[in-house]
Amino acid sequence: MSQRGYAQEWQRAQVALAGTVVAAATITVLYWARSIFIPLALAVFLTFVFSPVVSWFQRRGVGRTTSVVLVVGLGILVTGGLGAVIASQVASLSQALPDRRVEIVRKISEAKTAILGDGRSRFGDLAEEIGQVFAPKPRTADPAAPPPIVIESPGPSWMGQVESFVSPALEVVGQTAFAFLLTVFMLLKREDLRNRMIRLTGHGKVTTTTKAVDDASRRVSRFLFTQLVLNTAFALVILTALAVMGVRYALLWSVIAFVMRYVPYIGTWIGVIPPTLFTLAVTDGWGMTIGVLAVFIGLELVCNNVFEPMLYGPSMGLSEVAQLVAAGFWAFLWGPIGLILSGPLTVCLLVLGKHVARFQFLDVLLGDEPVLPPQVAFYQRLAARDQDEASEIALAGGAEAEPADVYDRVIVPALCLARRDHADRDLADPELGFVTRATREIGEEVALAKPAVPPGTDERVRVLIAPARDEIDQVAAELFGRVLDRNRWEPEVVTDELLAAELLERIERTDPAAVVIVSLPPGGVAHTRYLVTRIRGRFPDLKLVVGRWGRNGEAGGDTSAGGADWTDATMADTRKRLTGWYPVFAATAPAATNGKAEPVGTPAAVVG
Repeated sequence: MSQRGYAQEWQRAQVALAGTVVAAATITVLYWARSIFIPLALAVFLTFVFSPVVSWFQRRGVGRTTSVVLVVGLGILVTGGLGAVIASQVASLSQALPDRRVEIVRKISEAKTAILGDGRSRFGDLAEEIGQVFAPKPRTADPAAPPPIVIESPGPSWMGQVESFVSPALEVVGQTAFAFLLTVFMLLKREDLRNRMIRLTGHGKVTTTTKAVDDASRRVSRFLFTQLVLNTAFALVILTALAVMGVRYALLWSVIAFVMRYVPYIGTWIGVIPPTLFTLAVTDGWGMTIGVLAVFIGLELVCNNVFEPMLYGPSMGLSEVAQLVAAGFWAFLWGPIGLILSGPLTVCLLVLGKHVARFQFLDVLLGDEPVLPPQVAFYQRLAARDQDEASEIALAGGAEAEPADVYDRVIVPALCLARRDHADRDLADPELGFVTRATREIGEEVALAKPAVPPGTDERVRVLIAPARDEIDQVAAELFGRVLDRNRWEPEVVTDELLAAELLERIERTDPAAVVIVSLPPGGVAHTRYLVTRIRGRFPDLKLVVGRWGRNGEAGGDTSAGGADWTDATMADTRKRLTGWYPVFAATAPAATNGKAEPVGTPAAVVG
């Protein structure tokens, strides 16, 4: 490896080490300072939720400060009142459950009988032995043994008991108050905070960053506010349905369902467990339990398939795997609050990655859009010797896609990538052979996916297609022969093993109307120029086109080979150019073949 290569490897290693250290330090700080970051994250979430309501008041002439006070005050009143009702229901539930001890024991006995059977069974014995491992029965004391000596430790003092109760309560109250204060100041200073964010991430592109931040703020606010409204409606429907069914503590179960719906994918199914277990324990039959399950499952299906696509509009583009991983990550860092906030936090990070260049890696990690272009994914599958999936990628456009478009967009760029890797010795000769063979077969599939064109009556004009160097150019030349209209053209593809002198003899013997030299980048310019010079010196009036396809759509004239009539950057451009010349060819050249034309999609003649 050269000195420059070592320097690049060292720089990449430094970047990787720095990224690892920064990520570890960030996670450590988030966990260690969670008492600060949890209220901060909650304040950001509430700011996004309240911003549309504050803006609605402002558009109707209410001042910013008054609007913020009204919205936050209303939120505090609703939250406080609901919290008081829920606390009373929890207290009542804790008092009522012991009164249902007989029914609960009976239901558990019925469930045990249904699972283990009435009598003794091997499975029942296994279950009892496992239970003995986790909860062993105390051994019977020996009557002759002296009584054991029991040392009683003094219990905690009343001050210690008060402190153990008051400290967590004060921490929760302090964090809640801090979150509400932050929410108020973020709503009041929203523009100032936005400007500071732009200053940190703009890098001089103030206009672009301003538009990106404003768009991201609107999208996140609209998404989270809509999510709040939908979750509230979900909870109200649950409350109404359970109240009609006669389920006690319906308000408690609806609040649990509202909170758990913020947990992606699994939240609703976790929220249905408490009311299901409660009705199973306190009712005599199974009807009410089945009814509760039916209400939750039916409402969730309706929300997922009808209301969420309609209300959310365009998807935020969040990957399902990313949501679940984010839920586990934030739950590990911040506990239940982190689990609830995982969805909004992940959405905010995704939008940040979409609009700020330095955080683009977040879009790659969290987004659901393909991270590899089709041509790279196609080549990656071929490099992994997975021809089936590569074929699926190439055929993804369906039967309506033009083969030339698929070749230009997917297959030809993949061949260019293979040539580059082979030149860099990252792709061995056997692997390159597999790539070219598989590409040839997949190209045939793409051509055959297009319905055949019925034979026509036009004169067929002979065109000779010659690869400039190797098998990669050979495959591209064969693919080009497949995209030509067989009612007008008789393509003849020569092999890459043909020498320059032999190519000149073939041109003189077959007398084609045009010659297409296929030379895929990178490299090959000098050899292509040599071929063009030889052909032009021998046949000065022959139409000569060079196909330097796969150059990312670069247009232009004679950029690679002096003496050619034109140099095209895409296969479609070369076909269009030949189509424009066809009337002249058909009027001046004799017919190439007699009889019916071959249907489109049949392989071109390959001669040596």
